[in-house]
Amino acid sequence: MRAGRHAAAAFAALGLALAGAGGCATNPATGEAAFTGGMTRAQEIAEGRRLHPQVLAGMGGAYADPELARYVDSIGQLLARTGERPDLAYTFTVLDSPDVNAFAIPGGYVYVTRGLLALAGDEAELAAVLAHELGHVTALHHARRHGQTLAANLALATVGALFGGAGAQRQAADIGGLLATGVLRGYSREHEYEADDLGIRYLARAGYDADAMPRFLARMRAHSRLEAALAGRAPDSVDAFDYLATHPAPAARVARARDRARAARVATPMTARGLYLDKIDGIAWGGSAKQGLVRGREFIHPGLRVRFSAPAGFRLRNGARAVTARGAGGAVLVFSVERHPAGRSMGGYLAELRGRGLEIRGVRRVTVNGMRGAVGAGRVSGDRGRFDLRVAAVRASGDRLYRLALLSPPGAAGAGRAFDSTLGSLRRLTRAEAAAVRPLRLRVLRVRAGDSQASLARRMAVPDRALERFRVLNGLAPGDRPAPGRRVKIVAGR
Repeated sequence: MRAGRHAAAAFAALGLALAGAGGCATNPATGEAAFTGGMTRAQEIAEGRRLHPQVLAGMGGAYADPELARYVDSIGQLLARTGERPDLAYTFTVLDSPDVNAFAIPGGYVYVTRGLLALAGDEAELAAVLAHELGHVTALHHARRHGQTLAANLALATVGALFGGAGAQRQAADIGGLLATGVLRGYSREHEYEADDLGIRYLARAGYDADAMPRFLARMRAHSRLEAALAGRAPDSVDAFDYLATHPAPAARVARARDRARAARVATPMTARGLYLDKIDGIAWGGSAKQGLVRGREFIHPGLRVRFSAPAGFRLRNGARAVTARGAGGAVLVFSVERHPAGRSMGGYLAELRGRGLEIRGVRRVTVNGMRGAVGAGRVSGDRGRFDLRVAAVRASGDRLYRLALLSPPGAAGAGRAFDSTLGSLRRLTRAEAAAVRPLRLRVLRVRAGDSQASLARRMAVPDRALERFRVLNGLAPGDRPAPGRRVKIVAGR
């Protein structure tokens, strides 16, 4: 009971603190008051300008297709003129990333990845994505998140002061943690729904098919289910409702958007499917020569002229900073290219890692396909427990080195063989081999009489689950039969 009185006092004090902090603004989209922590329009714009170069650097840069960039920007600018913040100078960027993603940062900067463009089925669906992100900007979600973070920090400080004592401080931290996760992430779900609603509003105002919003969300759900299956998780896991999740459960979100779209019908809605397919025909799919490419269990980077193969049962994923592969039993393989002063030994590099708190032992020299290197082993402790570590550093050229690490549960069977086989496959590409590597491309073709999902999927240049990937790319259910003359997307080698 005493703790309850303290908590009540803490929340009362929090209310007074927030009232004194000020920082409320009016949501331009709804007219309602919103706590923004005092972030001004000028600060929002300055924050966007500061973050924009970092986004480009961390997400593969802008996709090198000026015509496609102008096309996406024209759609975004049309939608922006229908919103409640036309005074902002909006910037729409296509990122050179294979991931299916879209987001906005403060100040009117909106991003979509080429992976998302490949998934969308028509211009209206792309417009739905851009309109959703514009909803985040219009409704001041970035400023409101800033205000909510301030509120959580004030709550933590206020609760901690009122509870006092070491044990009570831990209890205060727990309460502050709930505020910082439950409340903030709960607001994030609210923001996603609000952005969906605003996106549908802007679609209708611009003359697009409002049903494009639930239609694309359904595509996203199908994509997420396939990704879950590829990662060894149950596809239905994408629909599990989690109170602390930052996004709503996809099935519920699709149904909600479908209901909202019914009330925003346009008499003669635009979809522009043919134009859209013309624009994305030939877009890179998957990795690129600049970022590296995943080919089944192989990773190939023609720019760095290196390749290796992951062990059987591991699924590779190429990220901005490293290539990772997850295997059965919780093992994780990580490959990265690091900088190290020329002339320093690879054993010395591993010794430096040991000095940073890692327990690396048994360091010894090795030669990997003509490249000098060193290997070591040890143990790592973290939030998720203890793991065995196997790590190698291999000299690349100049001040670059390849670092390969395998984290596995203690005593995991086969971990040593998995690490050794991956390290043994690491090799430099010749110039001719690097020049011969080409990224996969999205191609648009017309269905011919007699074609079926299965026959079209056999033309997909993908390592596995070609039929499922074909269905997701084209928004098809298992029983759908592609009509002759209809244009469909496939993944091709060139």
